[in-house]
Amino acid sequence: MKIHIKESAVISMAALGFFAAVGISQSTTVSAKSRVRVTSNVKLRTDASSRNVTFTGKAALFNKASSLKSAKKKTTTVTLKDLARSNKSSQNVRAYRVARTNQGKVYYKVVTFDGKYRGWIYGGKSRSKFAGGLKTYQTFKQGTLTNDMANGTFQFANPGTANDNQTVTYKQPAWTQYKVGRQVTDSSAYAAVNYKIDRAGTRTREGDQWVHIYAINNGNSGADGWILYSGLKSATNNNSPIADNAVRINLVDSATGASLTSVDYTKAGATKGATLGTNTNGVWQLASTDSSAIQSQIASALNRLGYTGFTLTQGQMAAIAQGTFGASVTISVVKPTINKAVRIVLTDPSGNVINYVDYTNNKAVNGQTLGTLDGSTFKLAATDASAIQTKLVDALKGTSYQLSANNTLTADQQSLIAQTTFGNQVSIKTVAVNPIKDNEVQLSFVDGTGQAVGSVKLTKGSSDKTALDTIKAVSVSDPTSSDSATLKKAYAALLTKGWN
Repeated sequence: MKIHIKESAVISMAALGFFAAVGISQSTTVSAKSRVRVTSNVKLRTDASSRNVTFTGKAALFNKASSLKSAKKKTTTVTLKDLARSNKSSQNVRAYRVARTNQGKVYYKVVTFDGKYRGWIYGGKSRSKFAGGLKTYQTFKQGTLTNDMANGTFQFANPGTANDNQTVTYKQPAWTQYKVGRQVTDSSAYAAVNYKIDRAGTRTREGDQWVHIYAINNGNSGADGWILYSGLKSATNNNSPIADNAVRINLVDSATGASLTSVDYTKAGATKGATLGTNTNGVWQLASTDSSAIQSQIASALNRLGYTGFTLTQGQMAAIAQGTFGASVTISVVKPTINKAVRIVLTDPSGNVINYVDYTNNKAVNGQTLGTLDGSTFKLAATDASAIQTKLVDALKGTSYQLSANNTLTADQQSLIAQTTFGNQVSIKTVAVNPIKDNEVQLSFVDGTGQAVGSVKLTKGSSDKTALDTIKAVSVSDPTSSDSATLKKAYAALLTKGWN
């Protein structure tokens, strides 16, 4: 089999040391593959949603049916297991072709929704059910409407062009169907349109709340579609009449001044123009029953906008207490920080976000630094450094990026994280995984289960014409030989080159 210089040759060993057995196995496999042929290869035409799948980790991804001669592995089972556990809907998987061999085996061609992984995978022996390396997967789970959803009227909270799941609408919840994207790319023209909600549900991987909205006036239906519930606000008209026994409380974001929503607090028997609270010795106060009811009403309205855990301050209660029935009062609210955790955002060298990890420990207190100051340098405790590194390495699996040249936290990265306070976030730049150079061939070693156990890079010699020439030169033997003694000698030489 011809191996190109930039490709990675995988040597599979059932157990290190049993080289003779490997040789026999390889010889048998080649002989079997030479007799295998594809008898059919057709496009799948069943309903698209029925072809959403996920990986089981029982089979790897190949460039063609794995039982065919010269089939090459593209993605290991280790990576596919990571994709199956992913919390990103962009890594959902669609099957779109099916092939059958003369041995009765079925193979499916699949692609992740983001297009980063594509290839053929073993799918069992029947086309009626996904098996082997695949199983059916539900990307979105329909839910029921809450009372607020069913009875409320809504508008876009922040109309604009951002493709962030909460600014514009989508034909289906983002990344839940392959190549189904936005309904509109700019919601600015629909800023004043009032919408109702008729459907709701959650994305399986993220578990976030999505709703389907439709314009009350059919003439404004161009943006009807799916959006994160947090991307909506209650439709209010500050110029609409306020009941004589109600105080309208307008809520605005303290950082941007943007209007969030408003609530009307009504009180039986109240007189227009009378104040909601009382002034005692120059201090405005709310009655306990009023403060409790208002707190609950505001918290409910803010919760779906991402302002979770809202609690009225004494100053805010005093401002509301001065409000008069039949009129409005405005208070500013602060979007909460990440409670008792440090969010570590991983970016590529250009600053684009790859993933993030929220880290906390049993000493976490909002506003205090994660690490401690040692002289003029912030440092992490050894237990924190180890735990954080493990989480970050795991978050980068399958992304083609790593923390540093040896995939460990550098002193500078640790210092940045250490000086971050609980409740806030820090960005850490990663590096691209070193690619295989044009004059190199990489050998990756896996055990009998497909688990990676190490790899080594070999550099092309001046007289080498193919990657196999380079491998033979280093092994001082022929690693493709059917002779067990020759194989054992070749593998032993390769293993002494050192593993990455």
